[in-house]
Amino acid sequence: MKTGIRLIDIVRGTSILDYYYALKILADNNDEIIKRRMSNLTGLLKVLKANNNFYKPLLDRFTIDEIESYPLVVTSNLPVTDKQTINQHFDGIFTPVKGRPHQKKKTGGSTGAPFYYYVDKEHLSWFWAHIYFFWNRFGGYKPGDPFVTIAGNSLRTANRQFTESIYHRLQNNYFIKGDVIDKNPELSVSKISKAVLLYGYPSSIQNMLTARPDLPALFTHLKAIFTTSEQLTPQTRKAIETAFNKPVFDMYGANDGGILTCECTEHNGYHINTLNCHAENMKNEHGMCEILLTNLSSQSFPFIRYRVGDLGKVENEPCGCGLQWPRIVDLKGRTRDLIRMPSGGVIHGSYFNNIFYRFTQVDGYRIVQQKDFSLDVYIHVNDPAVFESTASEIDLFIRQGLTGISIRIQPLPELNPTNDKFKLIESHAG
Repeated sequence: MKTGIRLIDIVRGTSILDYYYALKILADNNDEIIKRRMSNLTGLLKVLKANNNFYKPLLDRFTIDEIESYPLVVTSNLPVTDKQTINQHFDGIFTPVKGRPHQKKKTGGSTGAPFYYYVDKEHLSWFWAHIYFFWNRFGGYKPGDPFVTIAGNSLRTANRQFTESIYHRLQNNYFIKGDVIDKNPELSVSKISKAVLLYGYPSSIQNMLTARPDLPALFTHLKAIFTTSEQLTPQTRKAIETAFNKPVFDMYGANDGGILTCECTEHNGYHINTLNCHAENMKNEHGMCEILLTNLSSQSFPFIRYRVGDLGKVENEPCGCGLQWPRIVDLKGRTRDLIRMPSGGVIHGSYFNNIFYRFTQVDGYRIVQQKDFSLDVYIHVNDPAVFESTASEIDLFIRQGLTGISIRIQPLPELNPTNDKFKLIESHAG
């Protein structure tokens, strides 16, 4: 089935397989990785200085020699951008580069309005090459191996070259819709039994386990599970690992910012695709460490020092797994995952993690803050008989740290009742 991925490359104009094999050779040569990353950053800056309508005036004060000698310094002197900035200057930022095909994309905005942008086919090639690389490195997957995806809309394909079913067939991907799950969904036992890897939303996998407790037994060749798109709580990780008796590796990415990361066997952070993404730390207005991203592989629609809205810290310390790529540690989620206080202060949603982790009977939760600052705290317990006592204890813990806010604790009927990525924290205040 490797032929299927090669056909995808031919039709879409990408080079996923070639770049995957290049990564396999480069991965442990850290000096060469750093050299090529700096070369990619330098090349991006030179292209923007020569062609880009938005960045050319900003880069005119730097000579080519300065860009080649000090690309990181030059980059640090460029403005921080976000979705609002990009929308305001869309026509200037989008400056197609001759000979570099690009593709239109969209992602959901924090307000619910879609955010449209473009990425070069070069970016798409490296993005998927890194996915396959991480799957191979930590899960034993080889391109073309059969795998199963259980997820919602964001992991579904929407391109003009292939119908969704043909695209998944070429990938050797058995896609199971994880948005609306029947009480007893029909599954292809033959396809699941051949799969070496399971990929999907944590909540979708967990919901499928509820609907089909026999699911793990259907996998006879499974090597590993990779989760993505949602915050993976320790409870959910434990539940999935226990059910399948296989390791779970969480992935984090932002297609627009060009970042694709994955946990390793050490589970002490997320290794960054440093060859194609420059990630840096920034202390935001709340005093929290926020990640800025520069997509090194998208020249037609550049994302430079892009504020994707994720909290975490980029670290370059050596990792025990042997892969010396930088890691994101202390990844906490989005800046919009903040609970806002009437006094003007904020509390990150991870504050609640420390509370819920005390209660092993809680296997899921969701917090919604209303415009009046009140909190609706939804919890899912593995035994309905203990809901009332658990809710009372949690209510006490929360009120000890939060004063002046009304709190309502209610049952969470489903772990993910929508077809969207499951949001643990959602605030409408402020």
